[in-house]
Amino acid sequence: MALFDLEKPEICLKRGREWIFAPEEPYELNGDVGNVVFPCGYTLAKDGDTLNIYYGAADTCIGLATASLSELLDWLDKNCEE
Repeated sequence: MALFDLEKPEICLKRGREWIFAPEEPYELNGDVGNVVFPCGYTLAKDGDTLNIYYGAADTCIGLATASLSELLDWLDKNCEE
């Protein structure tokens, strides 16, 4: 996970030391291209905190992962490369 400057997106402000999104489920591990997940887009729910991440899984289907934006940013604060 990485956080980029809003005005200058070429500037990375923080980058996590570990991956937070990886294939785990059978439909993510097996398919046309197995062991692959990749984000395709996102929406932010009306509560302003729930992040809906649409992603491709093993090149055979689209999945939906949800996360708390505030929890992701807290995680990044604690797990970023300096």
